[in-house]
Amino acid sequence: MGASLWIVWTVIGIIGGFMVGRLIPHIRSTALAVCVGICGALLGGFLFIVLLGTGSIDMEVLSLASSAVICALFLWVLSLATRRRHKDDVDDDE
Repeated sequence: MGASLWIVWTVIGIIGGFMVGRLIPHIRSTALAVCVGICGALLGGFLFIVLLGTGSIDMEVLSLASSAVICALFLWVLSLATRRRHKDDVDDDE
């Protein structure tokens, strides 16, 4: 497992986080989305390699897919956690 694999996992997280941060309106911080995306991608790729190993190039490619899936899962949880309340639920201080 070389440094290039870690770099690719990080890039997957950056791209996923940036896309979610810019495209989903209730995500308030793109930087937070990028950080969560990077964490998810690194964790997903690393756990895949630890659990299944890197016996061949196919396993490394599958670790990239695992990285993207876990990144997407983390970003989905982020989008649920930062969902804004409806206008009816907001108290007016006026």
